[in-house]
This record gives sequence, structure tokens and C-alpha cells, in this order.
Amino acid sequence: MTGHEDVERLYSELFEAASAGRRRGETIAATVGQTQSRWQTLWTLGAAALTVPQIARRLGVSRQHVLRLTHDLEAEGLVESHPNPDHKTSPLLVLTVDGRAVLDAINAAGRDSNESLLRQLSIDDVTRLRELLLHFTRIVSATPGD
Repeated sequence: MTGHEDVERLYSELFEAASAGRRRGETIAATVGQTQSRWQTLWTLGAAALTVPQIARRLGVSRQHVLRLTHDLEAEGLVESHPNPDHKTSPLLVLTVDGRAVLDAINAAGRDSNESLLRQLSIDDVTRLRELLLHFTRIVSATPGD
């Protein structure tokens, strides 16, 4: 196998791992009637009040996708919008008390799932995988068109 084929297989395995991670995330979020996309949005807002464009950039998805999600979450009382002193037409979104409770419940289910993974992978394995993935991401991000 050539180096090129190894890199192609690496990308294929990364796509497969990402898909498996999304499926696992969907299962975890479903424990409280949510989806992985909603979980990611709630989790992002759990860290700070943000605008739709800011959320979209952090998650690497379209603004339209985030706008649809946040409208649905707002209709369910999980997020609310507040005036943004820096931008009149782009409100800040924040978690409500109910939104925080949903996020906490999903995160608790996620911790249980992580414990299951840690019975099969050591913390050293996880740390090394993370380091390699971060290194790979930095390289790929620095040379997008090469």
C-alpha cells in the first residue's frame, strides 16, 4: 500500500468514526427526546450567549440550519433571545432554565456512554487519539488546497 492509499484509508476511517459518533450522539440525545443537532446547539449555548451566525461558525453548519433549530428550541421554551447590544438584527440566544435541564440530562446520558467507552479504551488511549486527531486537524486546516 502506498502512502497515498494510507491517507485515503485514514479519511475513510475518519468518516466512518464520525458517522458512528453521530449515531451514538443521536441515541444519547433521544433519551430526552432531542436530536444530536439540538444537543450540539444547546451545548454551544450552554457555554455562552451567542448569535445564530456565531453558533453556525462554531458548529461548522449553515446559519439556516441553526436558525431552524433555534426557532424550534425557542418554541419549546428551551432557548430565548435577548437584545444584542452589538447587533440590532442578530439577537443573543441563551438557554432557559428548562433548556439547561434538558442539556444537563443529555450530558448525564453522555457521561454514562463515555464510561462505557472507557471500559474498552484506557484514558491514555483516549488522550493519544485526541492528540493525533488535533495534530491531523491542524495540518489539514493549515493546508486546505495543497
